[in-house]
Amino acid sequence: MSILLIAAGFIAGSCAKPTPSSETPSDKPDPGKDQTVTPAVSISADATFNAELKANVKLTLSEKTDKDVKVKLTKAAVQDGKQELAADYGKNVTIKAGDTSVSFVAEADVMGLEGGEYQHAIKIESAEGATVAENAVVYINYTFIFKPEVSIYSDAQFASDGTAKVQLVLAKATSADVVVKLAAKADSKVSAKFDESVTIPAGETEKEITVTADIPSDIAPGLYPLILEFASIENGVPGKSAEATINLSYPFALDMTIDGVFDDWEDPSIVTYNLPDGALFTAIKTMKLAANAKYVYMFMEFEDPAFDIGRPMDLFINADGDPATGCYLHTIDNAGDYAFVKPWNNPGIEWYIEGALQDANGFTDFTNLSYYLKYTGADGDNFWSSFANTPSADPQDHFLQGTLENGIGRIELQLSRKFYGMTGSKAAIGFKLMDGPHDWNALGIFPQVASPSAPTYTAADGLSEVYLPAYAE
Repeated sequence: MSILLIAAGFIAGSCAKPTPSSETPSDKPDPGKDQTVTPAVSISADATFNAELKANVKLTLSEKTDKDVKVKLTKAAVQDGKQELAADYGKNVTIKAGDTSVSFVAEADVMGLEGGEYQHAIKIESAEGATVAENAVVYINYTFIFKPEVSIYSDAQFASDGTAKVQLVLAKATSADVVVKLAAKADSKVSAKFDESVTIPAGETEKEITVTADIPSDIAPGLYPLILEFASIENGVPGKSAEATINLSYPFALDMTIDGVFDDWEDPSIVTYNLPDGALFTAIKTMKLAANAKYVYMFMEFEDPAFDIGRPMDLFINADGDPATGCYLHTIDNAGDYAFVKPWNNPGIEWYIEGALQDANGFTDFTNLSYYLKYTGADGDNFWSSFANTPSADPQDHFLQGTLENGIGRIELQLSRKFYGMTGSKAAIGFKLMDGPHDWNALGIFPQVASPSAPTYTAADGLSEVYLPAYAE
């Protein structure tokens, strides 16, 4: 039995059909066929352009290949709500054989843009040696904040209340707030209070602030500049006007009305000269001087116990405020021991105006005087060496109004800065009242000093000064 079973098993095994192994000829590589794999190429990029307007872009293959893959790129439509942004990069990019990726840089072009949300889209247009994957477009965003030029402008002078206006002006509106930090330059001669940080809101082009000068109680007459500059600008750049100068011209520029009403002369900023005790010629008690861009103004109060028709007077003008230019007067009084009284050491006179202060109708208006004498000689010489009469009946060149009450005369006078050449930053005035019936002897002289010692008395070193605002015709 055992022998028969063994024999049967042998016979069955030798007759069975062989089972194919896991390696058959159909599963083996065919040396005659191309075995190159075709990968898919995709694209990715930074989400935004950086501060240098650059973004990294990457092309990636799904797997390696033994041939170069040549990819052609083009721009695509941007997404809804975005504005198209131009960008620069190579449009033909090669992924070398054996590599699976290549990177390059796209650079945005923001020239001429308005502020806003922008985007550049890059699309794989075609690929040689690869198929194009589904994610074939990338979007690179950029929020552009246009930085306009910022300029600063201001009033030329502080007003009589110590304030001035300053404007910050953008060349063009922008989509972001522009924050300007202001500072006073170190060489400023006056301190002031002002908003050091000024915001110009998005969409607006200018902002105005008020600057208030700090005026010392003991300030001397003069010109004190405040120079404002940019300490910093956020979302903007300095324009052509990057600083502004505001002059504190003390006394302040004032617009006076010549009408015989003197309340506007009560302004405390007006420079006032009072007759000192012990002065020799006492009729003139007070002189006040003021100015604006076009005119110099004078107020005078004097004793006039009896209205004197034909009351003679002299007005002396140092037009440039410089005692070294113009002329001097050898004497100023005709009376006895005082015939050689020197009026001022350094008057620098350019104009000598003479005529009647009063006529039958009251005070003259200054338009029809006897002499408007302009000095034409060498600097530092005697007035009488050379002069010319240059009259003008135009009330814009000179105009006077006055009143007489209880033996006190008051006059106010307007002088054209253009006509008299007072176009600089300073001028000076002298005045003399005379006794016509008594040899034109001096009654009042301004300015004077105290404690005279005749007959060598000198009225003062120079004329009464007034500092002038910036000149304008």
